[in-house]
Amino acid sequence: MPYEWKIAIRFLTDGKAQTFFILLGIAVGVAVQIFLNSIITGVQENLLDNTIGTSSHITIASSDADSKNRIDQYEKVLERLDIDKDIIKASPSVDGNAFLKKADKDTSLIVKGIELERADSIYNIKDRMVSGAAQIGANQILIGRDLAEEYELEAGGAVNLTMPDGSIQSFIVAGIFDLESANINGSWVFMDIMRAQKLYGLSGYASRIEMQVREPFEADLKSAKLAGSFPGLSVENWKQQNAQLLSALSSQSSSSYTIQVFVLIAIALGISSVLAVSVVQKSKQIGILKAMGVTGRSASRIFIIQGTLLGFAGAVAGIGLGALPLELFRMGTASSGGLGFSLDIKRENIIIVLAVATFAGMAAAFVPARNSEKLNPMEVIRNG
Repeated sequence: MPYEWKIAIRFLTDGKAQTFFILLGIAVGVAVQIFLNSIITGVQENLLDNTIGTSSHITIASSDADSKNRIDQYEKVLERLDIDKDIIKASPSVDGNAFLKKADKDTSLIVKGIELERADSIYNIKDRMVSGAAQIGANQILIGRDLAEEYELEAGGAVNLTMPDGSIQSFIVAGIFDLESANINGSWVFMDIMRAQKLYGLSGYASRIEMQVREPFEADLKSAKLAGSFPGLSVENWKQQNAQLLSALSSQSSSSYTIQVFVLIAIALGISSVLAVSVVQKSKQIGILKAMGVTGRSASRIFIIQGTLLGFAGAVAGIGLGALPLELFRMGTASSGGLGFSLDIKRENIIIVLAVATFAGMAAAFVPARNSEKLNPMEVIRNG
């Protein structure tokens, strides 16, 4: 081990209490940062997963107000989308309205005529069935759990839907789904796309094509390219539809960065103060070392090493300390059904915290290190 490292470690161990308290301060600051970052990251990931995890990233629809909300030759559009390497799933649908009436209840429904296999690749319908089967024959529909509970409907039972033209159509409830959205569970009805085309006079047409892309956060770029490829159609992406959500997440991230900056400043000031005092306390030893031939640059490196060690060791302790309140927080919410989102310390957060704290310690040691380099050995020993 180089002698600068040995001396740096000896200086730190000589002042055990001083070293302990600065390490404790750094650890607490890092622990707070880890705790808040984990919560903010968990909330953001949960919101994004609920928003884009099992839903459309990009939607293509008609841009012509006179087209009656229909895409002509949608099969050809699908063929082009299916060979696009950036798109992993594409599903056409025929959308319309219907009403479910019972006694004094009257609920407006959103009817989605779908190709089940394609739609399942986006909405994960089959894995979210709570009763019955995920099948949509010519006379079968799938309804949401909330709608089924409100109207006391069961899988296998019959239901009459009132169409916009006033006609009444009878269906069998093949299954009941839970897509984990109150709006969808309470108002969406899935049926076969061909049946929907006949009901709404859209034979050979689709109302929209929904898709998921490999890089959800680049959906805006991909939608711009698709708009150029399909000039007669309207192309929207999830970012446009969730602008307020993204703005809120951006504000959360800004708050997190602000906290990190303050923690960084606190770490730097703490280490700088301790090392400034150390330069004064160890001035005689430094003077002796210089008189023995140690250069000013080597003397300054001793304090740079101390700052680096303090920053790194404090960050490591802080990461361990930060895991404690996370676990207590997780245990405290377990009795009420849990958090509803992941609360883990991400590997990238650990790497960033270690790098930032270590760099802060190194940077904070710069001024004390420069002061040690300027010490006159003979004058220090004489004034000892």
